This record gives sequence, structure tokens and C-alpha cells, in this order.
Amino acid sequence: MPAFERRCFAMAVVLGLLYLVLLPFKPYPLSWLLKPIPMLLFAVLAWRAWPGKIGICLGVGFVAAAAGDFFLDYGARDGLFIQALSAFLINQLAFIAGFALMARGKPWMRWRMLPVTLYSILLAVWLVPAAGAYQIPVAIYLLCLYAMALMACRVEDKTGLLWLGAMLFVIADSLIGVNKFAQPFAYAIPIIVACYFTGQTLIVLGVRRWKHPSAVSAARSRHACPRG
Repeated sequence: MPAFERRCFAMAVVLGLLYLVLLPFKPYPLSWLLKPIPMLLFAVLAWRAWPGKIGICLGVGFVAAAAGDFFLDYGARDGLFIQALSAFLINQLAFIAGFALMARGKPWMRWRMLPVTLYSILLAVWLVPAAGAYQIPVAIYLLCLYAMALMACRVEDKTGLLWLGAMLFVIADSLIGVNKFAQPFAYAIPIIVACYFTGQTLIVLGVRRWKHPSAVSAARSRHACPRG
């Protein structure tokens, strides 16, 4: 990983951990700014790893995640919930497109899809009826979340970072719905944020591990060039 990208990744991780550490002190000024920055840095890393359509899709996904983070934090997780849900829906759709392009030519069915399929079915049966007026938006979102997870399962030949990150992302987003609509639970916010941030971090690491061949060639060329 080039020095610029290492710095971006390190800054994203440090800021994400800082947000987690400061959760007990909320509300505090500019927390709504601190939370989205790691996702914006991940957008840069994903775009640089996959030039072209895939990088654009992944970059849009992380930018949309940053917008969702902003709406959840600035809206105190209630006032701007629909805006946050819409932003994360764009996040899921962009990831679906990006992962599908990364998985071109790979099998459509893998055994690792089974756990997330069962989890998604049980979640939908429990959560959608409990969502009240939000039943349709929640159902659509859960379907897209499931589709994102399935596309992530197709990318890697073996279970890896991208798959694990997508699974944690599914857990984090589903716990938001569970806590809001079905069964509020203790320490919900730190658990959700930890799962979400870890999941997104693993996704960007997995994306970079499956780096586009043209990006790999360009990096090797830069490394091979003598410094003047």
C-alpha cells in the first residue's frame, strides 16, 4: 500500500476509534463531523484500488455511508432516520453494483451464503411486522442489505476479509432496526457502531486485497521507477 494510502487508512482507523471512545461523552460539538470522515477516506482508498466503474460504485457506496453516518449522528438517531435509511440504501445499492462487477465470471452459489440467508429470513419475519409505519422502507432496505451480502459472498474464492466485513455490516444495520423497532437493548449504540466500523474497515481491506490488475501494474511501475 503506497504511503498516501497508508496514511489515509491509518487516519480513518484512528478517527473511527476516537469516535467510539468518545461515545460516552455525547452529545459533544462536531461529533456529526467526526463520524463520517473515515467513510470518506475509505471511499478514496476503494476508488484508487479499482479505477473505473467498480471504483466509482464502491466510492459512491462509502460516500453514501458517510452521509448516513451524518444523518444518524446529527439527527440523534431519530430526527433524520428516513434520511439516514435512504443514504444507507444508496450505500447498499452501490456496493451491490460494485461487488457484482468484481465477481463477474464467478459462481452464483456458495455455501457461505447459507448463514446470511437464514439470518435475513428470520430477521425479516421478526422485524418487518414490528416496524409499523416503516414496514415497506424497512423491507426494501433488508432486501438490499441481503443482496449486498450475497454479492460480497461471490467476490472472494475463499472466505476472507470482504465476506467478514459484509457480514458485520449486515449485523450492524440489522441491530439498528432491532433496537429501534423490535427490542431495545443495553449498550446498543457502542455495539452497533463497533460492528459497523469494523465491518466497513474489513470491506475496504478486502476490496484492496482484490485490487484491480491495472492498479497493481501502475503501483509496480511507480515502485520500479528510479527516484530522481
